[in-house]
Amino acid sequence: MTTADQLQQDLDYVANAVRRRDRSAGVPAIYFLWAAITLIGFALPDFAPAAAGRFWLVAGFGGGLLSWWLGARDARRTGVNDIELGRRHGLHWSVGGLGFLVCVLPVLAGRVEVGIGVSNFLLVSGLVYALAGVHLERPLLWCGLLMLAAYVVLVIFAPPYTWSLTGVAMAIALTWAGTLALVRRRAELPQ
Repeated sequence: MTTADQLQQDLDYVANAVRRRDRSAGVPAIYFLWAAITLIGFALPDFAPAAAGRFWLVAGFGGGLLSWWLGARDARRTGVNDIELGRRHGLHWSVGGLGFLVCVLPVLAGRVEVGIGVSNFLLVSGLVYALAGVHLERPLLWCGLLMLAAYVVLVIFAPPYTWSLTGVAMAIALTWAGTLALVRRRAELPQ
């Protein structure tokens, strides 16, 4: 390891130790990306159910990769490279993705009706987002709680357009979180 690399690691360690108490507001671009994805993806079960699975397969993986790239780009731009936090994000969202894949197994095995199996995606989404809000970025907690509330309404009452209304609520929450993160970023910039 070169002296410059060691010095960079030491500076990152000190900076991260100082910032430990200061929870990240998140990367605004990632919030806006997922606001768009959820708005479209959550409306599909109501308006084009046959396209929903394909959309989430592509948007889930593609959005995950794009989120990773946006996070890495943000770390380079801000000069704050918290490798441990990046690993936690990666592990959290990878486990969440695995949860989504496991949700489809009972449907594929023919043991669960498609409507019930699909609603479980909302349950997993709510848990994954809420736990991300607890452990990673606080604004995601509120998004997760919205999803869990929508899951309860979907399972108990089964009203029309629950998925679309959840998508709209999620998109608003994620856009709001992205806007707050953007405002916080601008306030932290040196004048």
